[in-house]
Amino acid sequence: MKLKIGELARATGLTIRTLRHYDAVGLLRPSQRTEAEHRLYSQTDLARLLQIQSLKALGLNLSDIRGLLDDPQQSPERIIERHIQLIERQLSEHTRLLGRLRQLKDLQQMSGAELLEVIRMTEDIKQKVDQMMDVARSVGDRSDDPLDAEQTAYLKERAETVGRERIGEVENAWPELMAAVLVEMERGTDPQDPKVKALAERWQGLVAEFTGGRQDIKANLNTAYQRRMPPEMQAMWDYISQAMKS
Repeated sequence: MKLKIGELARATGLTIRTLRHYDAVGLLRPSQRTEAEHRLYSQTDLARLLQIQSLKALGLNLSDIRGLLDDPQQSPERIIERHIQLIERQLSEHTRLLGRLRQLKDLQQMSGAELLEVIRMTEDIKQKVDQMMDVARSVGDRSDDPLDAEQTAYLKERAETVGRERIGEVENAWPELMAAVLVEMERGTDPQDPKVKALAERWQGLVAEFTGGRQDIKANLNTAYQRRMPPEMQAMWDYISQAMKS
């Protein structure tokens, strides 16, 4: 069986754009092409696509999936351990959210309508933060990696120097910080308000700690993020940038 890219997209529910991206990053390259250079996917390609989608459903990023499928030296245990850490972070975030909702339940002075509105806003912010974190994680999946070899090597060396545990703490701090920024933005708080400026200083501190203060790495990562930002993330970016300017 040979399928063209449009036929494969319709049969699987994936988009043509996704399949082309898988091809571009070397994750799923069609076995054959027609004389007109149309992609043709074989039964073997379909089996690989099933593996890709199964691993993706577990939360692995495209880079790890490619490594797991193509590199016999790649350690499945290491990739699984990283996935365990991701799930643990998500559970921690959900636990904090549950705690906030339980606190709200005990606030007898709030009306039912007010409680519903606060819960809706909390969940809305949680979804936005999840989307933003997905953007941040997906930057490393792109074929046009924003960092050159020297910059990537520097970050790896820094992770070893600072300690991967501390780097993990820095990464885990982002969802809570983003949520705090979104709350102030939703309230209409002026970016020059001391509360927002304190959040901006925290933001800059996390960036500096991750990049080691390297402005070239910061600029390249910023460019990569801006290319992929959803509107909500761009609005938050603009908001916190105003607080950083003064």
